[in-house]
Amino acid sequence: MTATFESFKHRSPLATAFPAGGNGPRLPRSFTWSLRLIACAALGVTGYLAIIALRAGEVAGCSGGDVWDCGLALHSRWAKVLNTPVSVPAFVLYALVLTSLAFCRSTATNSRLRAAWSVVTVSAIAAGLAAIWFIGLQVFALGHLCVYCVAAHSCGLVLCALVLWKRPLGGRATVRLAAISVLGVSLLIGTQALSAPPPTYTVQHFETDARANTAITEDPLTAGAKPAPGAKTPAKAHTPDVVEPPSGIPNDAGDQ
Repeated sequence: MTATFESFKHRSPLATAFPAGGNGPRLPRSFTWSLRLIACAALGVTGYLAIIALRAGEVAGCSGGDVWDCGLALHSRWAKVLNTPVSVPAFVLYALVLTSLAFCRSTATNSRLRAAWSVVTVSAIAAGLAAIWFIGLQVFALGHLCVYCVAAHSCGLVLCALVLWKRPLGGRATVRLAAISVLGVSLLIGTQALSAPPPTYTVQHFETDARANTAITEDPLTAGAKPAPGAKTPAKAHTPDVVEPPSGIPNDAGDQ
């Protein structure tokens, strides 16, 4: 009986679930895999947006609509922080979440598990808070939505909700880590709000006429002007004809 109790007492905390804080809830394996799948989806979307933003390209299937206009959202002043597209730090954030979740397994040590879940908790809550900020900007400041941005922000909101629901490190540790997330997102908001908006340019397209194009090649002073009565038109320069000497006549240049 004593041996059985001792074996249960020193049982690995991840035999069935992970109560990292000692008093946290028992986490099913499906919870960790759900976080991984959501982080993978967010990583793919933010990676695509980062590439488009860095190349100043056009987003596929989302432009010029009354509600959905990714081009307007991605090229606005709120799409950058410190002259860097916000999709770049978002990509790094979800990559950090996915990397940390790789250490959340039963073979990891308790200290490594606490460190991994701490990173996941801070990142997930920060992703949720940032999602609320950017969705609010698109709705109230821009008046247009980006379907890819909304997809990435939805992943952040779901990650934040799941972490706050299960609280892998317990309630007190989650509150302390949430304060770090609030501080980070507050710095992001303050940096964007205090940064000077970048210069914007308006591109205007003008229709061209074929007659206007031909008029460009002519002299504007003489184009379309009629000659005065009695004025002589200048004769065209005549190119002299080259006549070869008939056969049998000596060539003077050759005799010399």
